[in-house]
Amino acid sequence: MMFTNCEGCTIYEKVTVDRAPSYIKHTTGAIYWEPSTGQTDGSDRRPKRSVFVNIPDFSTDYLPKEDDRVVCGIIESTTPPATALTVMNVKDLRYGSPRVRHIELTLE
Repeated sequence: MMFTNCEGCTIYEKVTVDRAPSYIKHTTGAIYWEPSTGQTDGSDRRPKRSVFVNIPDFSTDYLPKEDDRVVCGIIESTTPPATALTVMNVKDLRYGSPRVRHIELTLE
């Protein structure tokens, strides 16, 4: 069993309808959510905030993609709130032993 620290997350799949963005809501089971802060190269020198998310294979049936929006926790809204983070990177690691199959996301 993989280590988790959050009840789940809400993923908003970004789709285009009549050239306008629209979203399809997906929820997961237990996940691992780890915020981090790094330094940027830009002149503003504001810290770069990102989140590493590990979704065990058994927690979802949807494979997120870049530009989807994600919120920690299960929420009722059918559209992503302003606090939603954007998926920047997806690694599909659902192979090998069932105990280690998972999906890794980097959010910003």
